[in-house]
Amino acid sequence: MTEGNQQQQQQSPAQQLARAVTNIRKVQNMVELNYPNQGNAIHMLREAGDLVWAEIQRMQQQQGQQ
Repeated sequence: MTEGNQQQQQQSPAQQLARAVTNIRKVQNMVELNYPNQGNAIHMLREAGDLVWAEIQRMQQQQGQQ
């Protein structure tokens, strides 16, 4: 097993989702800057990032209620 895989296993699900949304936003920014006419791709990236962020918030709210 590689070091990267071991590090991912030690992260909580919320941490993994936070990493995913960070990467989605990086790609979204790159596409917006380099390919501004790719409206559908930009929209899909925005939507994916928003969905992941909403799940992170939901998980944090559940933890706060416990």
